[in-house]
Amino acid sequence: MGEKKSGKKGEATREMILNAARTVFSRHPYHAASIRMIAKQGGFYHGLIRYHFSSKAAIFKALAEKSSQDLRAANKRWLKETAGLGPREGLSLYLDRFIAHYEDHPEVFRTMVQNISQEDPLGIPGYDHLAELLSGSRADAEETNILPFDKDSATRFLETFNALIIHYLGSATAEARLLGLDPDSPAYLKWVKDTMMFIFLPVLEKALSRR
Repeated sequence: MGEKKSGKKGEATREMILNAARTVFSRHPYHAASIRMIAKQGGFYHGLIRYHFSSKAAIFKALAEKSSQDLRAANKRWLKETAGLGPREGLSLYLDRFIAHYEDHPEVFRTMVQNISQEDPLGIPGYDHLAELLSGSRADAEETNILPFDKDSATRFLETFNALIIHYLGSATAEARLLGLDPDSPAYLKWVKDTMMFIFLPVLEKALSRR
């Protein structure tokens, strides 16, 4: 049994619970988080959560599904925007869109980092949505045919790109402090973009020159 359904008031309450859960799961791995932690974060009794969600697993799965669907839909839009642009302009625009999405939804990336590295990620409810997001995003990029690579090289490029940017954004607190920057500052996000351009633009330009 998953969430219990009711009218608009029930929907508002469920959204309030999910908002608190987003914060908790962005700070703690799934197995370390608890219903009581979510209740404390939201400032309500944990019994309220039990009324609307059958378990912690149901909450996490709902969040994973929604955030994965939203990010993949956004990624499809960004890919369409970059079609027809040169490698520098296209990659720059794509990174701008990706980083802006992070600024609006930082908890999504933090939650991914918290749980992707777990010893048994497949045992996390909803993890399949995160895995499908990565594989689906790769398929969407291949479908647009904007990468100047064969299939194996495109997979290598996209896997590395996704892993690195998710790490830089999801682990911003640790990475920024190593650099002496504020993780929430424009300076750190600029560093992320500049670094991704530094690493991946030459690869794109070299592949294009060989065509």
